Amino acid sequence: MKNLCKNSRRLMGVCYALAAAAWLALAVLGMVRAVWARSRGDYPRMVLTAQELVLNSFVNYADLEWDTPPYEDPDLYLSTDSDPQLIWQGGGYVESVVLYADHYTPPGAVALYYLLPGQTDFSEKQKVYGAVTGSGEYTFTLGGKTVAGLRIDPDSRGGIATRFTGVQLNPAHSLLWYLIPRGGQWLLLLSLPALAAAVIKLLAEIYFLGGKHD
Repeated sequence: MKNLCKNSRRLMGVCYALAAAAWLALAVLGMVRAVWARSRGDYPRMVLTAQELVLNSFVNYADLEWDTPPYEDPDLYLSTDSDPQLIWQGGGYVESVVLYADHYTPPGAVALYYLLPGQTDFSEKQKVYGAVTGSGEYTFTLGGKTVAGLRIDPDSRGGIATRFTGVQLNPAHSLLWYLIPRGGQWLLLLSLPALAAAVIKLLAEIYFLGGKHD
């Protein structure tokens, strides 16, 4: 152990190898959980339209008489205050959700909230921000959770015209999807092993200070 701590490159290599092994184990666990949920019929895979969701402070322009739409489109909606919501009153094992929405003006934050079984109120503690993964496409990665409901806030400003064409639950992906880190996961995998190696080396130097321990 003492010799390992003296060799910084070797110590860092061991830390990165352990991090990679831990990530692989978590990826395999994720695949197993998803397969188990599918075998039980508890893995919703569908595209939800506006008619299949509860819309709060988010209305179709066709139903408005007091506002002129920026362009004619049957899927064009308007947020009527700064807290518009699209709510799915369903449940199941959810890994990721995709919102298909083209905003006429910048929307601010686009976020998803989820309910766990037994919960009735959405919470800031269970919130995922959408990542832009394509034109008019926001992806929310939940990492595999059994949910009792979902809520998407398509903007945080109000008065935003949005062409909304659906919410996709659990879009199809290859097995490699489980192995590829997403968002801040890359940062953690790159930084935590280096930090762990530095901490271990520092503690080892303190412990072996003065050559009191062999």
